[in-house]
Amino acid sequence: MANAGTMDDGLCRAAISMQARHLLSTVCVRGGAECPMLEADRAREILDRLSRDPTLTIRLASSADVVPHYAGLEPDDEARLAATALERKRDLDVLQRLGLVPGSARRARYLYTLLFERIATPDGICAFDTPGWEGCPLARSGAYESARDQGWKAMVYHRSDEEMADYRRRNVEQIAHGERLAVRPHHLMCLACWYAGGKGQEPRPNDTLYEIHQRIRRQPDVPITLVEGCCQACECCDGFHPDTGRCVHPGGLIRDYKKDLDVLQKLGLMPGATMGARELFDLIFERIPSTRDICGYGTGVVTSEEWRICGGPDGNPGYEQTRRTGVF
Repeated sequence: MANAGTMDDGLCRAAISMQARHLLSTVCVRGGAECPMLEADRAREILDRLSRDPTLTIRLASSADVVPHYAGLEPDDEARLAATALERKRDLDVLQRLGLVPGSARRARYLYTLLFERIATPDGICAFDTPGWEGCPLARSGAYESARDQGWKAMVYHRSDEEMADYRRRNVEQIAHGERLAVRPHHLMCLACWYAGGKGQEPRPNDTLYEIHQRIRRQPDVPITLVEGCCQACECCDGFHPDTGRCVHPGGLIRDYKKDLDVLQKLGLMPGATMGARELFDLIFERIPSTRDICGYGTGVVTSEEWRICGGPDGNPGYEQTRRTGVF
């Protein structure tokens, strides 16, 4: 159970478990096909939950290792294994394309974004020309492709433009007139990258970093409280979930949580620390000379899709420019 003021992140306890091949099945069903690999009631249940809950986490299962050791192989095992061989291959083909393994759990938006990026068609996964491996007759129907063409929003909950605009209006008011600002530590570095020594001078579509910058320009000593998780810059973002305050971008952008803690460690501060804006930026620019130290994890090495680097392995030049000129 979460402590007061915190909540379970949902990433470690998947809400849905499905065979990896069923990711493709749900897309085909959304595209209008009656997929023979996934029962209609189960497909409707999954699609309904995907459309309502942006925090939904899915665990991908596989029966790849249910085959008996050769020493225990019985005569009647041949027919049983042959009947399920294509299913096992489908699961492993999907997992390999996604760069995942059996048991991997990810938020739904991450999975469907990655799925559409890496698997353009079920042909060659769900069906083959090889005799005995023909597979699903709908693999070449175009159902999957028609849903894929609409992008992840065809599968997973997304905020309306009206809701995001309403949150932006309220957020801008809070930023302009609140007694203090509440900002994720790494978002102050994002602000510096965007500002780029004076090049960034326009509002941004998916956050309110511009408005935060305008406030600290007007009031250099406005208090800023450093918070983990979504902050005042996030509430108009398409990846912000108002009901939970979570980031539901692909993977929950788990790397951003690490960035926050890495910045705090570099600054010698803890979550909830409050400092005047000028003093805080002075400390950031003194202790963090390059985004490589935070957004490149200090090495510039990408270890997986979830741990991609922002700003390049050698650091973002915009941050370095702002570090020289300041933000005021």
